[in-house]
Amino acid sequence: MEAPSLTRHEILCVLKAMGIDLPVDTKLSDNVLDKRLRDALDASQYKEKLSSLTDLSSLPIWPVAAPGDTNAATRSVYEAVRRGNMHEARQNEAAALRTGSRQPPELFVDPFMDLRQTIMSIGGFLDNGARWWGIRDQQHEQCAINMRVISVREVDAKTPAIVVLYRFIDRSSATEGVQWILRQSANASVVANGGLFINATPLEQKVVLKVLKSNAHLVPPDFVVDRQPGEERYKVSVLLPVGPLDFDVLAKLNEKQGCVICGKRTTSRCAQCQSVSYCGAECQRADWKAHKPACRSLKGGRWCTATVRHTLPGLEDMFLATVNKFSASLKDTPILDPSEHANTPPPNVWGDKLFLVKIQIGLNPAAPRYMMLYDMKRSFQVFLCPAENPLLFENLHAEMTGPRGGYGGIKMYRWAKRTGDWQFDICVDRDPQTDIKW
Repeated sequence: MEAPSLTRHEILCVLKAMGIDLPVDTKLSDNVLDKRLRDALDASQYKEKLSSLTDLSSLPIWPVAAPGDTNAATRSVYEAVRRGNMHEARQNEAAALRTGSRQPPELFVDPFMDLRQTIMSIGGFLDNGARWWGIRDQQHEQCAINMRVISVREVDAKTPAIVVLYRFIDRSSATEGVQWILRQSANASVVANGGLFINATPLEQKVVLKVLKSNAHLVPPDFVVDRQPGEERYKVSVLLPVGPLDFDVLAKLNEKQGCVICGKRTTSRCAQCQSVSYCGAECQRADWKAHKPACRSLKGGRWCTATVRHTLPGLEDMFLATVNKFSASLKDTPILDPSEHANTPPPNVWGDKLFLVKIQIGLNPAAPRYMMLYDMKRSFQVFLCPAENPLLFENLHAEMTGPRGGYGGIKMYRWAKRTGDWQFDICVDRDPQTDIKW
């Protein structure tokens, strides 16, 4: 039997777990939703940053420890496949302070976190000398994935590529699946406590299978695969480390591309606020209930023009890098060269449309010297200083620390519109009544 596909509802559930929240009644086509999930899963494996993946056969062997091996040159696969970001680190620290101990995430609640836990379990198995395992449902009755490692390659010093043979097992193929496990158990030199099994919900298994199917093309046709008896129907693919999505990916995949309801080519915008686009009147009427609070929040708002700059006063000749709660490491943080950006205005990707801007106070909120502004696409990152905007700076700071600010008085979101190379009109006194995911 072919591996089961994710249903529409399950795709939305996995996307939400990854930080991409779409309405349950979205009219985006099944193909559009499936592509968004594929893009999200690719991004969670940081594929774009792994250029050497194009030639898997030429990659060196990852120095995995053999059973009983004390060679200092070996490196932990478990430690290498662990991924996180600052946001998760803060959450873990807060939870440890509340409970007095560090606890792993609760299983079988979040399918994306479950996927990440499974990849780490596989890393732990490899560290302990295991080369096969089964991923099965909690009741051990519905479905499973049998898996055996062919090779572990080194993409870079912190990224192993685990080449595996795998097969989806359901009730119709349960006998073959059990026979394979018995053969592996008889031949294996290492059997973990209670057997080499990972419990996973049927939904998580579908996600694992989708990752394997998506990564299958990374294995070149001439890659040497030593199949054992009973593995004729097993497929070959690659498992990579999986981690949380970074800021740019979240912004891109949460962006309402095309009509906000169905994703088709747009023909009109909301006449009142100009902030959302539709393919026609039918979708606009369908969206009105959800869009109305945000649209009406702009009515009667006070708009002011902000003059911004590319960097802070006195730091014009310095390189600039920014991190946020979604940053996984400083190594991958883009660094801006002042010689390339000093006099070049940021691109205007929004045209004459309204868009949301995040306004964030400087490092000392008690005596702020600047505010940083950027949009969800990170198409620009500019600074607003009191020297050029004395009254507006004061008003924005008051809004940020007032009842319409929130976020501890250190940041807020406002509607904005580009009016010049270095000018933005900002609706100062209206809190956007819309769900913000970045």
